[in-house]
Amino acid sequence: MSKPITRSYVLPDAPGSAKLARDHVRALLFAQRLPHLTDDAALLASELTTNAVLHASGRPELRLRLDESTLRIEVVDSGQGVPGTPPPSLDRTFGRGLWIVERLSTRWGFTRDTESKSVWCDLRTRSDLPE
Repeated sequence: MSKPITRSYVLPDAPGSAKLARDHVRALLFAQRLPHLTDDAALLASELTTNAVLHASGRPELRLRLDESTLRIEVVDSGQGVPGTPPPSLDRTFGRGLWIVERLSTRWGFTRDTESKSVWCDLRTRSDLPE
């Protein structure tokens, strides 16, 4: 792959968006012959999309960027909150999404402007690269 591959999908503002995000990630990784990333990448996309649907209004946008070493999964929404990872609790049935993102991804972060927020994470595509 000489040039990065980018994809962008506007998703519905509905719970089914997480499944659509997983499907888009799986399709890209299947087409690029990267099956070893599929499970983790689909879970990461699902968690970021679910957070956007739960904590923002409007239609989230899933952006994927794949280059020689990294898959970036990014979800843009209209929310203005600051994403964070609360301590995990056995008593809660929710609130673990970014904790999962933090542990599965190489790195993650977010950016905000006056109209939107972007939460992203990176996944290494090759195991022979340093973290």
